[in-house]
Amino acid sequence: MTDDLEKIGLAAVDRFIETWNSRDAEAWAASLNFPHVRPGPFGAIVVAKDAAEYVSRVDFDRVVATGWDHSEWDYRQVVHTSIAKIHVVGQWSRYNKAGEKILTNPVTYIVTRVDGGWGIQSRFSADDPGEEDTTSMESRVFKLIETFVTHSNTSNQAACAELLNYPHFGIGTGSLTETNEAAAFSPPAGRIAIDSLMSLQSGRKSMNAAMDITLSNDAGDRPMRAVVNVTERDEHLGIQAWSLLDPNAGEQE
Repeated sequence: MTDDLEKIGLAAVDRFIETWNSRDAEAWAASLNFPHVRPGPFGAIVVAKDAAEYVSRVDFDRVVATGWDHSEWDYRQVVHTSIAKIHVVGQWSRYNKAGEKILTNPVTYIVTRVDGGWGIQSRFSADDPGEEDTTSMESRVFKLIETFVTHSNTSNQAACAELLNYPHFGIGTGSLTETNEAAAFSPPAGRIAIDSLMSLQSGRKSMNAAMDITLSNDAGDRPMRAVVNVTERDEHLGIQAWSLLDPNAGEQE
């Protein structure tokens, strides 16, 4: 079953790149699930509620004007799987007609199954650091996440909310939870234990992290998997978005 889910996850992101290269906006939008959001460190974060809204914002001419001819994967790998959601880490580069690389973009993809169809629900962008050392960013992000969990476990809403960037997104399956201000944020219910925490992609202004966690409440302990998008915006480092999946049941995020 795990091998099948990994194939599904890779096929979903391959379809995303293939339809992008086709320059067919409707085909590209069909590789996604909605509502769709692409959180990251730069620019406004916009939600597309459906395919029509997404297509209305696509501008291939603008990208072609940069010299772009096609995009290719540098790598892509499945990180976590469930029967309703799959996390895939990948990086693609854009090339001109001469085969010269003109842009590189590391992204973590949240692939979901909605109404029986698999598509990308969200894309967590991380900036490309080039040859720059990102050790400092990784240390800051690890500390931030650990501090968030500490405050969450003591139900310190204000302290948790201060560690987010807004709009803040929780990525569900066929749904998004959007929080636009600190006062509206509610910490997760139950107690969180971090079993493992690692950097997936780290840049100058952002990082995508993967976590194995255990959620505990009156019903018992539940192992979960998460990916977290942390960004630095307006000189504030905060959690921009997260996605959670159950590797055993897979139906509740």
